[in-house]
Order: sequence, then C-alpha cells, then structure tokens
Amino acid sequence: MKRIILSRKGFDSSSGGVASPIFSDGRLCSLPIPFSGPAPDKFQDVSVNGIRCIDALKESKAKSKPDDNCHYDPNLDTGLFGQASSSQSELRNNQVGPGDLFLFFGWFKNYSESGRDLHHIFGWLQIDKIIAGNEAIQEYFKNKKKMHPHAFYKFNNNCLYVGSKKLTLGNKKTPHKGFGHFKKTHKDLILTKDQATRSVWQLPNKYFANSDPFLNRLKWVDKKECITHCKGRGQEYILDATNHPKLIGWLHHIFRNGG
Repeated sequence: MKRIILSRKGFDSSSGGVASPIFSDGRLCSLPIPFSGPAPDKFQDVSVNGIRCIDALKESKAKSKPDDNCHYDPNLDTGLFGQASSSQSELRNNQVGPGDLFLFFGWFKNYSESGRDLHHIFGWLQIDKIIAGNEAIQEYFKNKKKMHPHAFYKFNNNCLYVGSKKLTLGNKKTPHKGFGHFKKTHKDLILTKDQATRSVWQLPNKYFANSDPFLNRLKWVDKKECITHCKGRGQEYILDATNHPKLIGWLHHIFRNGG
C-alpha cells in the first residue's frame, strides 16, 4: 500500500444542501448526491449501510425527493467507485493504484441530538483493479446485473475502481472485506477537531506526529497538534503511506475500533 486517499463523498453544502444523518442508534447513511443527468438510480431505489435513502432524506429534512435521480457512488455493497475529470487526474498524477486504500468521508450530523456538523469517515475500498475509459467501463458491465453511474453516463476522463475481496494492511491480512461501510459512528472515525467547524481536522498524534504525509491539498496548520484544514471543493486528499509507515498503524486502529 503506497497511498491512503481520504475521499469526500455524499451530500455537501452545494449538492444536497444538508448533512447526511447519524441516526439515534449510531448508524450512518451517506446520502448520494442528487444528479440532474441520466442515472440508473433514484433515491427511492437505494439503501446505504442497510438504511433506505428515503428514510435518510426524512431524517435530514433534505429537499431532494424520493423519485429524484441520484449519483450512487461509491457503492460499497458491490465494491465499485467511479471518478472522473480533474479529480481522476489528481489520483493518477499521485500514482494511486492497486493495493491503495480509499477512506470515504462526508458531512454528517446527528439530528436527533441536535449534534455537531462533522467530517466523518463512513466507508472504505481497497483497489484491486482500475478500469479506464467509457468504453472499457461499459464493457465491464455488459453482463452484470447491477449498473453503476459511471457506466450509465459518459464522463470525461472516466475511471472505475474495483474493490479487493479482502482488506490487507501493510501486507497483513485482516478479517475485513476489501470494501464496506463502517456500521456506526465512533470517535476514531471523526476527522473534525473537538469544538471546531467541520473543516478543521485533528488527526491522531500517535500516528501523525512529526510527519508530512500530505501529497496534495492538505497541509499542517498546527503541526505539533496535528491540525489541518480541509478547505475548498476538492474531493481527493492523498496521503503517502510509503514514506510514513505509521499511517498503517492508524488504519489498523480505525478498523479495530470502528470496523
């Protein structure tokens, strides 16, 4: 594993307009963003982490309607994630490839407790293979029962990431699948610093102290306290696990406590 990618997905202030919900029992449902173009899925068709999206829309009081099209990606039940345009170029330019791990995060809130706005990790996908280009992606889905938005709609610089069967961290096999959802909220899955706005992150000192693992976008605001700001509309925040092997320990910690 050379790269760990913190990948922002789900509802945000410009797509959806509200936070995805953390339910009163701690379950997480990352709402897929609305999509105005052709799509294989509507909100009423989709369940995420065992939760119907129409129930998550109600919980978050979102404006999206059950019969609106949505961009259901990543699909962590089937282990598929699509990326395109400049965000895909960013992944390619930073040598993201097989064996690397996406940690998907988004904007979450516990509405039942009038909770804080948080950046919260909700799922993962370890890359088994990468399929590049609209034609190759459509060919991959030719005999599949399930469709994916990156096969249904032609995107510029289109790419599909297929998840591994089993999760391997630092050459150690784990009991986890190569893709999936973190079932419930846990403090170790929360990126946001205590008593701060959601874009201010405090990463665990044990694994990030005295390091500069960021390959793009992120940088330390307070290196001693491991504080960084997740600014702008970027989707992919790439960390260098090759030169910072303590990050593998962070992953083991996350999956041990949050998985």
